[in-house]
Amino acid sequence: MKKHFRTLAKIALVLVYLVIIAGAVVRMTGSGMGCPDWPKCFGYYIPPTQASDLEFKPNHNYKKGIVIIKEEGLLVAKNEFTSSHALNINNWKPYTEHDYATFNATHTWVEYINRLFGALSGIPILIFTIISFWFGEKTSG
Repeated sequence: MKKHFRTLAKIALVLVYLVIIAGAVVRMTGSGMGCPDWPKCFGYYIPPTQASDLEFKPNHNYKKGIVIIKEEGLLVAKNEFTSSHALNINNWKPYTEHDYATFNATHTWVEYINRLFGALSGIPILIFTIISFWFGEKTSG
């Protein structure tokens, strides 16, 4: 069990360093606003790859929380609905967390990868913490 504990600790350490490096890349590239919402990115679990993915689409099924860019602002779907031919503003609310409404696929994916590394590093750290409490009880008694 000690061998697995040490291996998990090493994996967790490497992943923490990857989070630090990814955070530095986000900072250096100015990608911090690449994903405007949390935990999703523009309302999606896997972010869009092009600006046209964030444009209003007629006769499209929108889920609650999906974000579109409209006139240099972000709109969030209030509920799940199917759009008509024209944008019905009653189905949308302004995204007011910030006023950054520019889509840059590189920034979006740099920020998204940073989030993935953060989530991925949390898993072994959580397991590592649980195991350390278990080991602590066995060695202290």
